[in-house]
Parts: sequence; structure tokens; C-alpha cells
Amino acid sequence: MKTPLLFCLTLALSVLGARAADQPNIVFILADDQGFGDVTALNPDGKIPTPNIDRIAKEGMIFTDAHTSSSVCTPTRYSVLTGRYHWRTRLQSGVLGGFSPPLIAKDRLTVAGFLKQQGYHTACVGKWHLGFNWPLKDGGTADDKGDFSGKFTDGWAVDYTGEIQNGPVDVGFDHYWGISASLDMPPYVYINDRVPTEPATVEKAFHRKGPAAASFDAINVLPDFTNEAVRYIGSRAEAAKDGKPFFLYFPLNAPHTPILPAKEWQGKSGINIYADFTMQVDATVGQVLKALDENGLTENTLIIFTTDNGCSPQANFPELQAAGHEPSYIYRGHKADIF
Repeated sequence: MKTPLLFCLTLALSVLGARAADQPNIVFILADDQGFGDVTALNPDGKIPTPNIDRIAKEGMIFTDAHTSSSVCTPTRYSVLTGRYHWRTRLQSGVLGGFSPPLIAKDRLTVAGFLKQQGYHTACVGKWHLGFNWPLKDGGTADDKGDFSGKFTDGWAVDYTGEIQNGPVDVGFDHYWGISASLDMPPYVYINDRVPTEPATVEKAFHRKGPAAASFDAINVLPDFTNEAVRYIGSRAEAAKDGKPFFLYFPLNAPHTPILPAKEWQGKSGINIYADFTMQVDATVGQVLKALDENGLTENTLIIFTTDNGCSPQANFPELQAAGHEPSYIYRGHKADIF
């Protein structure tokens, strides 16, 4: 078995504005399937404008020597939060599904748990993709056994009004709002701490079919994540100024498939929908920066922007290259590659 490794495609980490003498607030933004070359601060020949991410690079630091132990979604998330190689868990290849059991052991210290011990309020907003214990109507918990193809038959056996166990709020986060896995994996419901905000009552497919909340629409997910992140920052502003810092882990669903830029971003790049979606990701970063600025938090906040792995071939490399854009810049490889 080959263990996929990503050497040069992990996006640079950057830092903006924290005073070393204080306990800074921390905002960690993790984009999903965005390439090294998809940031103009890193790719001077890039054709996708990213002014907000560029601001972090310009005002902070750029780390270009960062790697993931496997160039797909779940491994990076596990390592970022635990500091461990993913292959020290049961996950020896691939990723988890939307109904997979937790990968992080309940007694495993995470960065969120550590920061909580230091007096931080901790929140995760976005794509979790590290497993939950979904309650079944007849007792027990769901287990898709790693099959995220959409054929998991117990999806409708899940009690979407019950409490979900062993998710983010059980491994160090005070608050969680997001989705269980990638946006092309059911169930298509938002989770608020331990319960769906709306139970799954219909079947939808954003690539893979499965249970969904009636109002859930994939095109709204990135804007909804952004609004919740901005709301959280605002809700913690006064406490942060009073010496009670916060940690916001913000794993995005984009520009991963389904590639669905919001209506106002469609056609903005003049290249293709992936480029449009990447511009929307940059705008999300901009809204986070604006929230910090407007709440007077920027000068005491550590902001980190990175991605889990390189750009996916689903971005349509020929279209990007025809426009003169190389999503991996000068490097070989892409998402799920061994380079």
C-alpha cells in the first residue's frame, strides 16, 4: 500500500498581527482542495485574484515548507487538531464518510482542548470530517464502515432529532456549527453542537444521494459558514478584550466539490466555476478579517490560513491552464497525488 504524501502543494501558513506579550485570539482557516498556485501572493503569474489572503501574506509571515501525511481531507484535519500522524489511527487509507464513527479518541488531547485549559473559549465552524456517533432510532450508533459512496443504507435509520455524540464538543470545542463531512457526502444537515438544526426528511444529492434537511442547499453552505464565523467573532469580542481569548477553527467546504459558487460570484473570474469559487473563498477570508477589524481584535489575533491538500482535478486543469493559470504553480502534483 502506498501512503499518499503531499510535498509542495500545501498552502502557505501566514500570521497577522498578534502581540507576543498577550494570549492572542487564534483564527485558523482551513480551505478545502485549494492549490498552492491559487493564491496570488504565492503565484505571481496566477489569474485568480485573492486580495484578502494576500493581505495576510503581506502583513504577516509565509511558511512554504508545510506538508500533509496524506493528500486528502480527513488526514490533514486529524493531524492539525491532534499533532499526530493519521496512520496511528484505524484510518490507513482514504477518508471518513458522513456517518463514520469518530477518529479522535475522546481522551485524546486536541489543540482545542489544550487551549481550553489555558482559558480560551473554543469553537469550530465548518466541515468536520472526523466522524461522529450518530444515534439510530432503534438504539446503537451508525457506522458506514468507511463506505462514503452514498450506498450506506442506515442513513434513514438515524434519529435526526437525537443527540450526536463524540463530535467536536466532546474533544475540546465549546461550540460547533457545521456539517459532518465533505459537502458531497450525506447527511445533508447542519449540526449545532450535538443536534441537527433541522432533521433530515427528504433525499438530496450533491454528487452522492442521501438524507437531507428540506431547506438544505449546497450553494448556501459557504455563505452560512461565513455568517456563523462572523457571528461567533462578534459574540466573543467583549470577552476577548476583557482577557478571555478565543480560538476559532474554521474548516471550509470550498473550493472542494460540489463546485458551487454563489450567484453573485458566478462568472466573476472569467475562467471557470472553480476560479469563481476560489474568489468566493477569498471573500470569506475577507469577511473574517473585516469582523476582526470592526471589533477591534485584529492587533491581538493570530490568523492562520492554509489548505488541506492541493487543487483537485475536478477544478478542470485544462480550462485553468488555457487561461494561463497553474493551480500548483511551478510544482508537480495535485490532490490525492503522491508528489
